[in-house]
Amino acid sequence: MLITRFRNWLAGFFYFNKQERNGIFLLCFILALVVLLRLFLPVLLDGQHPVERTAPEPEVPVAAEKHDAATADRIPETPGEPAEHKQPERFVFNPNTLSAEEARALGFPEKLSATLIHFRNKGGKFHNAQDLKKLYGMSQQLYAALEPYVLIPERKHTFHRDTVYPKHSYPKKAFPKSMLELNAADSLAIVDLKGIGPGFTKRILKYRRLLGGFHSVEQLKEIYGMSDSTYATLAAQVIIDKSQLIKIPINAIDLNSLRKHPYFNFQMAQAIVNFRSKHGKLTEADLSGLGVIPAEKLALILPYLQY
Repeated sequence: MLITRFRNWLAGFFYFNKQERNGIFLLCFILALVVLLRLFLPVLLDGQHPVERTAPEPEVPVAAEKHDAATADRIPETPGEPAEHKQPERFVFNPNTLSAEEARALGFPEKLSATLIHFRNKGGKFHNAQDLKKLYGMSQQLYAALEPYVLIPERKHTFHRDTVYPKHSYPKKAFPKSMLELNAADSLAIVDLKGIGPGFTKRILKYRRLLGGFHSVEQLKEIYGMSDSTYATLAAQVIIDKSQLIKIPINAIDLNSLRKHPYFNFQMAQAIVNFRSKHGKLTEADLSGLGVIPAEKLALILPYLQY
């Protein structure tokens, strides 16, 4: 009795009228169509998407030495390498001692800097700038941008004297020591000075650009990291030509440009602009009377001013 009632209930539960059966068949058909479309759609669309090609970035000329490294050129990357977000720096370097971090700072892609280190670890040597072209992945654009900054010291050849012949000593001839004019010197000339490496060369060139040139050798003491021993070594090798100074048109320069000079702060620049707006052009005597420029600072500023 119980089994019969259960069968009747089960038959009634799964009973569908004609309209419901048609709906179920339609739903099954739609589901099957969706599954087939999902399976075959990738095959139908394969090869129909156009390949995006990224045009190489145009090469930007290497910035002149008197421009800051922040406005230096952007080197196109080697194909297959990710683009660098940081602008490459420019400084004198020796590829035989260049570290991986310094190489990436110069604009070397990650793989190219690793290739450079691997080449040296295997005993490879760079004898001149053109040897950089031998590195796998070195592009023509990157080499053209870096070639002026390559500095490889000349190797000193040693000769063994035959001890059979007697040794003769000859008096050494004294040659006049040449001094380097610092306001017109380029990076290769400065880095060649005794006791000055690529790091100090960059700092000297940057500070020279900010000042508009040096009017005194003692201004080198103001460069960050300049020790007394380094200054003494450098001062004995350089001279200053004051005619190379870039003058400041003190009666025409605007506030923002004036305050960027290392010897002016906002208060001093504002006082000069306010004086000009009230009294017109100022003179050297007017600068002394402003009361905001210390006497020792004024002595450094006056050689740069143009009235």
